[in-house]
Parts: sequence; structure tokens; C-alpha cells
Amino acid sequence: MVGLQFYIELIDSRPYVWRRIVVPHDYTFYKFHLAIQGAFGWENCHLFHFSENGFLDKVCYAEIINDGNTAHDLVTKDARRSKIKLVFVKQNDFVYIYDFGDNWKHRVVFERVVEEEIERPYCVAGGGACPPEDCGGLGGYAAMLKIFNTKDHPEQAEYSEWLGLVPGEKWDADFCSIREVNKRLCLLE
Repeated sequence: MVGLQFYIELIDSRPYVWRRIVVPHDYTFYKFHLAIQGAFGWENCHLFHFSENGFLDKVCYAEIINDGNTAHDLVTKDARRSKIKLVFVKQNDFVYIYDFGDNWKHRVVFERVVEEEIERPYCVAGGGACPPEDCGGLGGYAAMLKIFNTKDHPEQAEYSEWLGLVPGEKWDADFCSIREVNKRLCLLE
């Protein structure tokens, strides 16, 4: 089975956070969502949405949730049944939004078909540490980085504990381990 290669960036992130991943061509949008979660290090505990331009579009790919709250002018296609290969043949750029509270917007660019046998997703390249889950979006992440970059800031210990850092360990906003990303992606089928 061939693969599809994508470049994905966290829009407006400072420092710049991006990944280049390859996924099986028969993936659904839901499996693609899981691959992006693994590639960035998100924890998959919030809703997600794929569309051409974000929340402004009338058609999106997301999980169908029957909670009684539906937008009458929004067509939600079931991410568990919709194949990415049928969409990315026609459209090269998409927006993936994760966590509607923190509003993590990702630019997803289809780059090419990879002519090799692919059973699981894998990461080719990347940069930047993914912001921690529930840190308050880009503004909260910027505030967290400012605290870590201010010598002896009183909130550093609280943030370090929240992030699970051991004493003396620092948060490196530029760090991205492709090996660690691929260990997470290896768990996906």
C-alpha cells in the first residue's frame, strides 16, 4: 500500500512547530487525526475538525457526536468513514483544528504520494516541541515560555511539576525527537 506525505505546521507557533509525516493512503480522517496527535505529542482528549479554511467552512470532517447540538448550516462528514485519499487528490491544503478551547490550528499540506509499502504512519522530519495540552493556546504557551525564560520566576516550579520535569530539567521549546515521534506513531495501526 502506498503512502501520502504531509507537511503539518502549528499555525503562528513561536518557536516554530512542524512535522512531516507519511501515512497509509487508505487512512480515514480519524486515523489521520490520530497520526497527527502522535506526531505532535497531543494527548487526544479534545475534539478535532478538518476543513479547507477552519471554522468558516460549511463542510468539515470530524467525529460525529450526537449531543443534540448541531449547526444547521454545517455539514459534518464522518471522519471515521471519510478517506483522505479522496479529498487530498483534489485539495492540497487543509486546516486541522484540535481542542476548540485552546484552538490549536494546524496547516496540513499534502506534498506527494510515496511509492513504498506503508502499514503505519511515520515521521520524516520535524522541529519544535509541541506545546503542552491545556496550556491555554498560543497565548498560554507564550506566557509559559516567558516564565521559563525568566531567571528565578516564582511560577517555574509549578510549571515544572505540571509538565512532569525532574529537578534541574528544562523545557526546551526547540526540541523535537523524531525517534520519540516514531515510537508514538509505531503504536498506531
